[in-house]
Amino acid sequence: MEASRNAALRTLAYACAAGALLLCASGSPATAATSIGQLDPGTPAGSCLGGSSWVQSTEAGPPSYIVPAGQWVIVSWSHRANSASGRELGVRVWRATATPGSYTLVGAGAWRTLTPGGINTLYERIAVSGGDILGLRVGNPPGGGASCSFTAGVGDLIRYAIAASEQPPGSTSSLSLLQPANRLNVTARLEADADSDGFGDETQDACPGTAGSASGCVPAAPAPGKDTTRPTAKLDARRDSIRDGRIAVWVTASEAATVTAKGSLRVASQSSTHRLRTATAKVVARKRERMLLRLSKKTRRAARRALRRGKRLVVKVSVTLRDAAGNTGTAKRSVRLKR
Repeated sequence: MEASRNAALRTLAYACAAGALLLCASGSPATAATSIGQLDPGTPAGSCLGGSSWVQSTEAGPPSYIVPAGQWVIVSWSHRANSASGRELGVRVWRATATPGSYTLVGAGAWRTLTPGGINTLYERIAVSGGDILGLRVGNPPGGGASCSFTAGVGDLIRYAIAASEQPPGSTSSLSLLQPANRLNVTARLEADADSDGFGDETQDACPGTAGSASGCVPAAPAPGKDTTRPTAKLDARRDSIRDGRIAVWVTASEAATVTAKGSLRVASQSSTHRLRTATAKVVARKRERMLLRLSKKTRRAARRALRRGKRLVVKVSVTLRDAAGNTGTAKRSVRLKR
C-alpha cells in the first residue's frame, strides 16, 4: 500500500499545485526555482529524539516533499525552531528503494545549530533528482533535539530510525519507526541544474549551460609555476696554443641562457694575475657552443717568455649562466697553454 502511494506521489509530485509554488510547462520539466516541504504552521513546542533520521514517507496532499522531475540543486532550506537553545539539525535527502521502509541517503547537508524561536533559513548545495524525498537528521543525542515534525492530515506519514551514528550518502537504511498523521517541519528551495554540474542555475552557477567545478565554470588552467631551476653547463677544452692569442672553450648548457666566460692566468715569475678579455654569448639548450677568450699583447708576451723557460701555464676559465627567469649557474675549467 505504502509503495503504491509513493509511486503515485512521485508521478504527480504535485508539480503544479499552488501550495508548492512550482512553474510548469506542459511536457517539459520546470526550470524556475521552486520549493518543496512545509513548515510547522503553529508554534513548535516538542522535540524529536536526538540521533534520529526522518523522511516524509507519504503525503495526504500538497505541498509535496518530493523533488519534481529533472535535475535540481537544494540551495537553501528552512525550519521553524522551538524555543530551546543549542538544537542541532541537518537537512537530508532520501530515495525510496523497492523494499518498503528502506531508503538510500542521496544527500546530506551540514550540521546546523538553530536560532531558537523562529524560522531558520540555511544555505546548502545538494544535487537532487526527480523522485528524491526531503528529510531531516536530528542531533543532540542522547537527549531531545529540534521540533522536527508537526501534526497534519490522516494520510500523512513520517518514517524514522534512531541511530547514534549516521551512514554516509549512498548507504541504505531501514526507517522502520512510524509517526502517522505528521509532517516534517522543513522546506527546501530548489533551483534547476540544466548542465548537471551540481550548482543551482539561478544563484550558484556562474556559467549556466556549461558544466564546471569552479562555481559552475570550467576551472582556468593553472598559471605556470615560477622557474627556480639553476642552469648548468658542461665545459670542454683542449690544450691550447697562444699563437693566435685566443683560448677556446666549448659550452653545453642545460637550457637557453646568456653565458659570460672569464679567464685568468698567473705567471710564476710575476706577482700580478693576467685577466683575459670577457666573452659573452647566447646559447640554446644542449647545443655545444664555442667561446673564445682573447689574451692581450702584454699577457701573450708574458706567457711566451714563461713557456720558453719551460714553465707550466694554466688558464682558469669560469663561466656564469643566466636563464630567462633570472636564475644563475656557474661552471669552471682549466686550460693548459702551449707555444
